[in-house]
Amino acid sequence: MTSRGTRLTRIACRTGTVLLLAGAAALAGCASDQQADVNVYRAITDPLVPPDTSQPDAPVSLVEAMRRTAAFNERLASRGEDYVQALADRQRAAASLLPTLDLFSDLALRENTGGDSIVQSSLGVSGQYRLLTGLSDLRNVDAADATSEARRWLVLDLREALLLQTATSYYETLRAERLVRVLESSVAAQAERLEDARARNQVGFARPLDVAQNEALVSRTRTQLITATRQAAEARAALSLLTNTNLRAAVLSDGYDTPMSHRELPELIALAERHRQDIQAARADAEAARALVDAAIGQYAPSISLNVNYFLARGPDDTAASIASLIQLRLPLLSAGRIEADIRAAWSVFRQRVLDFRLRVREAQRDVETALLQVRSSEERAAELRTQVRSARDALELAAAAYEAGLGTNLELVTAQDQLLAAELEAASEEFTTKAASIALRRACGLLSVDLLDAPLPDVRDDAEVPDSPFLDRPMSTPAPRPPAG
Repeated sequence: MTSRGTRLTRIACRTGTVLLLAGAAALAGCASDQQADVNVYRAITDPLVPPDTSQPDAPVSLVEAMRRTAAFNERLASRGEDYVQALADRQRAAASLLPTLDLFSDLALRENTGGDSIVQSSLGVSGQYRLLTGLSDLRNVDAADATSEARRWLVLDLREALLLQTATSYYETLRAERLVRVLESSVAAQAERLEDARARNQVGFARPLDVAQNEALVSRTRTQLITATRQAAEARAALSLLTNTNLRAAVLSDGYDTPMSHRELPELIALAERHRQDIQAARADAEAARALVDAAIGQYAPSISLNVNYFLARGPDDTAASIASLIQLRLPLLSAGRIEADIRAAWSVFRQRVLDFRLRVREAQRDVETALLQVRSSEERAAELRTQVRSARDALELAAAAYEAGLGTNLELVTAQDQLLAAELEAASEEFTTKAASIALRRACGLLSVDLLDAPLPDVRDDAEVPDSPFLDRPMSTPAPRPPAG
């Protein structure tokens, strides 16, 4: 074997060894700590007090049901993965600011004019670094930071929405089951009166019309009972879906007391503007869009790149230089409108995000005002319905006494029974409606998780700038009428 062949063989072996070692190191670096990524979003979604599922037969309070939703709901976990992906995008953007280092190997076979084949090989390390980028890379990192922050707020916003759905399903279940108990009691009482009417009819003290009226009332109440039973089962199924636990037979203990007083509307709106998660997400999206505008403008600036190759081995010519470097300077002179189009599109996206932010703020104001009206109206209705129940019960006792004494008709008795049942059903429903409305008001202010789960929301800066664009404003005054023609 010639000396050249020996040298080429040695270079090839060295190249193969280095590449194998580099490949093993690369595979080791590909390992990802998936549990750590999951813990990233669980740290902001999980309640401070973990849910207790150790006793399947234990009563489940409202707070416990909401804790299970925050901990086990798959939709919330899926939104958390969006946050992890945003963090990965931020990491990717930040990596563009750092130099890169690669191990390379080239092997080429060339046919010599003398008939001999020449194997040209090289092994080395290549490094690249962009010295000057017009700050576009920095602005891209800023945009990625703001985008990841927006995704974080969206995770919390979805949690608030799911917790409100859980509370609504929880109280819908309690409402339907309360109606079932009221209707079952009413059916039993009405059945006894029906048997009494039949007995009276047999001895001539009641008319067949009285029996028919009582039968119709019992049938109507049983129909309502069937509907309430179905609604209770459906609400239980929805609650089990939200909490990702089987609550179809669990005892629901409630445990939530409605606040007796509420803050005034301006203060509630101020709380919503500061704590609403969707508003904070819209603010962060606008900040990201503004950073991308600066990144687009930065394309006009010159850029300098440095590429360095260090050869560890080269053959067959070992006398070649071991270091090769290249410095590239780019200055856009004629972009054919590409940069202008990028800047124009970036400004348009920013104005969209500002419009989204404005809309979120106005929607929050609407939500708070609507929720406060519903709470106050429900509290007033509940008080009036309790009065109606007392009056209807007194009317039923008087109608029953008059009927027993022969001074009243069966129709009056049946009507009194029907009015008492309707008042009891409305009063039972309104009690849970008031609680659900109170929780909806907390959700409208962005404070649901704080008050019910004891999980503090992320700090919101009081000095946060409000994204705005004056080009979106238009005069609100009415234009002057045109003079008549002629």
